[in-house]
Amino acid sequence: MIVIPSPARIAAPIATVLIVEDDPGIAELERVRLDDAGYRTVVAATADEALGALAATEIDLILLDYQLPDTTDGLDLYVRIKEAGYDVPVILVTGFSSEATLIRALRIGVRDFVTKSVEYLDYLPDAVGRVLGEIHTAQQLASIIASAQDAIIGTGLDRRITLFNPAAEQMFRCPGVRALGRLITDFIPDQFSPATDASEPVRFETQTLPTRGVRQDGDEFPLEVSVSFGSTGGQRYCTLIVRDVTERERMAAELRRTNELLAAVVEGTTDAVFVKDRDGRYLLANSATASFIGRPAGEILGHADADLIEAGSAGVMRDNDQFVMKADRAVTSEEPLVMGGQHRTFSVTKAPYRDASGAVIGVIGISRDVTERNRLATERDALLARLRLQIERMPLGYVLFDADARVIEWNPAAERIFGHARHQALGLSGFDLAPPAFRSEGETLLGRIRSGDMAAHSVNDNLTRDGRVITCEWHNTPLLDENGRFIGFLGLAQDVTARRSAEDALRLRDRAIQAVTQGILISDAEQRDDPVVFASPGFARMTGYAAEDILGRNCRLLQGPDTDPDAVARLRTAIRAGEPCTVELLNYKKDGTPFWNELSISPVRDAAGKLTHLVGVQTDVTRRRHLEEQFRQSQKMEALGRLAGSVAHDFNNLLTVINGYSTLLLKEVALENPLREYVEEIKHAGNRSADLTRQLLAFSRQQVLATRILDLSATVKGSEKLLRQLLGEAVQLRVVTGPNVWPIRADSGQMEQVLMNLAVNARDAMPTGGTLTVEIRNVELSTKHAAEHPGARPGPHVLLAVSDTGTGMTDELKERIFEPFFTTKEPGRGTGLGLSTVYGIVEQSAGHVTVTSSVGVGTRFDIYLPHVPEAVQREETKSVAPRPEGGPETVLVVEDEQSVRVFSRLILTKLGYTVLEASDGAGALKVATAHAGPIHLLLTDVVLPGINGRLVVERLRAVRSGFKVLFMSGYTGEALLQHGIRHESEQFLPKPFSPAVLAAKVRAALDQRACFAEL
Repeated sequence: MIVIPSPARIAAPIATVLIVEDDPGIAELERVRLDDAGYRTVVAATADEALGALAATEIDLILLDYQLPDTTDGLDLYVRIKEAGYDVPVILVTGFSSEATLIRALRIGVRDFVTKSVEYLDYLPDAVGRVLGEIHTAQQLASIIASAQDAIIGTGLDRRITLFNPAAEQMFRCPGVRALGRLITDFIPDQFSPATDASEPVRFETQTLPTRGVRQDGDEFPLEVSVSFGSTGGQRYCTLIVRDVTERERMAAELRRTNELLAAVVEGTTDAVFVKDRDGRYLLANSATASFIGRPAGEILGHADADLIEAGSAGVMRDNDQFVMKADRAVTSEEPLVMGGQHRTFSVTKAPYRDASGAVIGVIGISRDVTERNRLATERDALLARLRLQIERMPLGYVLFDADARVIEWNPAAERIFGHARHQALGLSGFDLAPPAFRSEGETLLGRIRSGDMAAHSVNDNLTRDGRVITCEWHNTPLLDENGRFIGFLGLAQDVTARRSAEDALRLRDRAIQAVTQGILISDAEQRDDPVVFASPGFARMTGYAAEDILGRNCRLLQGPDTDPDAVARLRTAIRAGEPCTVELLNYKKDGTPFWNELSISPVRDAAGKLTHLVGVQTDVTRRRHLEEQFRQSQKMEALGRLAGSVAHDFNNLLTVINGYSTLLLKEVALENPLREYVEEIKHAGNRSADLTRQLLAFSRQQVLATRILDLSATVKGSEKLLRQLLGEAVQLRVVTGPNVWPIRADSGQMEQVLMNLAVNARDAMPTGGTLTVEIRNVELSTKHAAEHPGARPGPHVLLAVSDTGTGMTDELKERIFEPFFTTKEPGRGTGLGLSTVYGIVEQSAGHVTVTSSVGVGTRFDIYLPHVPEAVQREETKSVAPRPEGGPETVLVVEDEQSVRVFSRLILTKLGYTVLEASDGAGALKVATAHAGPIHLLLTDVVLPGINGRLVVERLRAVRSGFKVLFMSGYTGEALLQHGIRHESEQFLPKPFSPAVLAAKVRAALDQRACFAEL
């Protein structure tokens, strides 16, 4: 039992009462009475003492006498106390009472009244206790109101707010001082209806309903309001307990959303979601459950599986349900069931369904049809098994690397390629499989793979376990997890060492085919008309036909009007027989230019021996054919030269006798003798014959030339007047001389002869007039020019070019112009030796001549003579004129031609010489051996029966010394060289010779002086 003490008993032990009484006797009585009641008391007789006591002591209640000295009443003092800031309850003690005093007292806050009487001291402690109790209750209520979580609002009859606790301030965001006195409808608009009569009580809603509140800033929010009514001292009031339900409504809305979401998930999932009670009856079944069972959800609820599906399947499900309830835990398993006549497999997770106390009252479960998934998983496992088998048997190295490029998988092919067994390879770095030089390139490649580059493939060197370097082709695939993070890569490796070598060989072969100058064509022998399927760049360069021009066509497009049909027939026969064949035939380039083509056809057969292709190698031999033609022409000219030289040699022996004796006769026959004219005609015919032999010797390059260093431009300039007279007025002569023309070594007279012969030919080619141009300039001949012109040498030369604007020549005529006795002139107008003489002089001067001519345009002769170095020029010496006189010396004449020998002996004997004779070398040795005296000079023919003149000299010096040698011959040039004689360095007498020349040469030989001029 709880006993609630009275207010007096609660307040008495702790309260201090200030007694303000100007009557000491009464004050003492009151003090004693209150002390007896358990209060502490303080007595003050005046207003100032009372204020002093309040300042010095904590006073709980003032017992104030109304009548105080100095015309001050107790109510005035109470006003001063409140003005001083003291809020202390007051009981007014008065000896009388009036209504006005009471009203005044209540207005200023007096709590109670005590009238002085005989018995007032008896109830004074109760009055003090009652007031203190009310104050204590009010303080407790104020504390409750101040600390309440809900807003507490009080209003009067006029709806204005009289109480607004801190919770209300926070809720409505309005300070209490601003809320007091305002209408409650400013904060809760919907809860009050206007009063129709001031005497009627304020009407509130009869039930507690949610409503809306308005904060100070105008925001609305949900409220729950409880209303109570009361009255005090006849004043009616209303108290509102207001609760902000914003969070509760938010949570309620969240709960609704959660329930809706859960319902949507349950209904939206393709998995069956269900709840059963302990007897297996369905309490919940979503649409997927209804679909699995094949009935509407309304027909499922309240029924067990045995009522809905095949009995065997229902039994399986019931057994699993009971196991879960008994085990009191969640269980996942697969249930093979028959649904709608079909065997299906379901993956089911079931858990105990509990009530609020935790007791198991059923089963909650989720079921998924995994029939298709299981089928796919079975297929996947089979596929993985096959893939594993393929990886094990594949010829490519299967190497799986982790993110750090270390091996984590390795198939047998990788073992064969690199030599590492699987257990040895696992953990190796990719860089362990490559030479150190690959490190930098490998880092770059690995960076590309890590970045996800699917094209990061490579062909690089690798190392085997035994240290061999091989070449592998790698196809790398980066591997990423579901977040796109790099976790490794797969490398498929193939040893391409042999293939790369073969490819290098093929590339080399292809580069060779691309580079060769020959044209290569490949045609398909299995197709009609053998179309070309490949044409090399060399073919395009040779013929001008690009690959696209020839591909798909037959190579007969190269043939033309002058192509030899016999050569074509041989080609076709070989192609039909599938045999190799080589022919030379005239073909035509794309621009129509003819060229000589050496075509070699080779058959290509497959492994079975069947002809599949034909390879044609084509070589442009036009230049070779041209050179061969030039060589044949040169050989012909050489043969003609040898014939001419042989004829001239024999003729020179005859002319030596004819001209020699003619000269002697003319010396013996007087001028008036009629026979002198006959002898002169014989001499004139002999001289003409000598000129003819000189031309033959010039053509055959066997003429003796008096060569010296000369300026060809000066020679031309000296001949210019004679050339103009020779050409006549109808032909204009134009001489062009280049600067600083180099010197050459030549016979000046022979060079003039060359100019005259060419000028005469040019004049005859311009019967109606024209221009003859003679050009002299320096040129540098290239190696190519030398290769294209037999006998030419590269280096510095002087060019003598003679060109006319005459009728020109055909190619047939050009091939024969240098032949001796060949002429196009009418009989009696030429000997046919003019151009052959030019040819011989130029060749004998170490030069060469070329001809270009066009019919109707003109002809040009280019003569190239080698430049003489400056050092050779300084060594040249001037010829010394011979002294034509005889002497007493002994001369041995060796000559096989008797007439020449006799003529020579006759002349030398007349000059005072002692002459010994021999007809051959053997005879000369006998004569020299038999002669007792000295022999001063050996005059010998070069070509003798038995041994030649050079051997005669050598053998004679073996038995006799101290003699000089003078060679004579009708041969010159190369014929002499063949017998070991160089007329430039030997004393030499060419045939035919006159008595004066013989005398001069013999004297010069005896005196060891060089003389090569004819006298």
